Amino acid sequence: MKPEYINNKLIIPKPECGCDYHIMPETNLYIGDGLIKKAPEYIKEHIKGSKCVLVTDDNLYGLFGKKITGILSQEFDLSVCIPPSKGALKPNTDALGYIMMEVELDTDFLIAFGSGTINDLTRYAAANMGVPFASIGTAASMDGYVSVISPMLKGNLKINKPAGYPVVGIYDLEIIRTAPAEMVFAGFGDVIGKYIAKADWILGSYIIDEHVCPYCIELVDSALDLCESNLVEIQNRTSKGIKALLEALLLTGLAMLVNTNSRPAASNEHNMGHYWEMMKLAQGKTHPSHGEAVGIATLYCLDFYKKLLAMENLSIESGNLPWDTYNPDIREKIILEKYGLIVGRSIIDGNPGEPVSKDERLRRANVFVAKLSEIRSALSFLPSRSKIESYYIKLQAPLSAESIGIEHNLLKDALLYAKDYRDRYNVFKTAEELGVLETIVDSII
Repeated sequence: MKPEYINNKLIIPKPECGCDYHIMPETNLYIGDGLIKKAPEYIKEHIKGSKCVLVTDDNLYGLFGKKITGILSQEFDLSVCIPPSKGALKPNTDALGYIMMEVELDTDFLIAFGSGTINDLTRYAAANMGVPFASIGTAASMDGYVSVISPMLKGNLKINKPAGYPVVGIYDLEIIRTAPAEMVFAGFGDVIGKYIAKADWILGSYIIDEHVCPYCIELVDSALDLCESNLVEIQNRTSKGIKALLEALLLTGLAMLVNTNSRPAASNEHNMGHYWEMMKLAQGKTHPSHGEAVGIATLYCLDFYKKLLAMENLSIESGNLPWDTYNPDIREKIILEKYGLIVGRSIIDGNPGEPVSKDERLRRANVFVAKLSEIRSALSFLPSRSKIESYYIKLQAPLSAESIGIEHNLLKDALLYAKDYRDRYNVFKTAEELGVLETIVDSII
């Protein structure tokens, strides 16, 4: 699925997959060089009203504030909201509360000028106010520009709050190309993580009869191809390369939006990133960016898949399987210990279907063994860890958990327990059902 445009507007093809639950977004995405000067035109075409609030941060306002406010204030009654922060702005209740206090009741719409955190805060504030918002992106660093979910921090707990997608998205490549190199890798890593999300989704179709949408898979495949086929251009941060990376991120975001959830683009590689972030926050320490964490977690997930799929002579006997984590009391104790009381309790309450019964666990394990040959064939698209590492080397990016500040114990705990963050099926749960989770984790680290 090659992205197509009409006058800088990305054309979103309608699905022909037969799935009856899809939602086609009424979002209008514009990509190109020098588009910032057309922002008022694009916004006025799709959003009514003139009173608006531009939400951004200190850094971006210092770099582009005079230019962007000069352009927008010619057409709109514009005010600027910059939530105060010590260090990097966080999507927490302090920042959200500041935005809500700054926005007047007669505001017609909001504008997010930034990338991940700014968009998450703005979309959630706009949803709660019942007004539309426009997004002016500043980095190809994440796939959430067109998301309907705002990942927010409630204390140290990472929670996903339903929100809304932007009516208008404007992505000026002249601005986006100026983003730091680590943000480029964050975006690249976020896309590469789709290999694991896709594999886990397909695996779920074999083990628990999960429905897999071919249209969303096509969007994800197109995103991966855009990144891999334009690696040198991305490495050199050319307009072509950054456009390809941004297109890839938007396509995966659209896959989530159309599918009504993040299943096409997020699985245990994202769980691991969230785990590291929450644990670092609990320690009062700096955590890696979301995309950086996802990109590194993907390396370990690829290793994990390789080792599990290579296993031979698997036999399932009830008496030989470790049942501890299928005892609700024991599972609860482990989760509270590994996630902490507040986060752990939220996970337990938010996943009432876990743990599954012993009979269901046995059924799943036996299905995996019986269909292992089919599953291997279906997942043959998974690349080797070394292939992905070669991409990261070209981007001068980190190659291990340690290189992004994740200690050995946090790596091991993420590999063992990040699967419990939500009830979404993934390969780590398969390994637990087979009784080989700890064996594979130990062999990896």
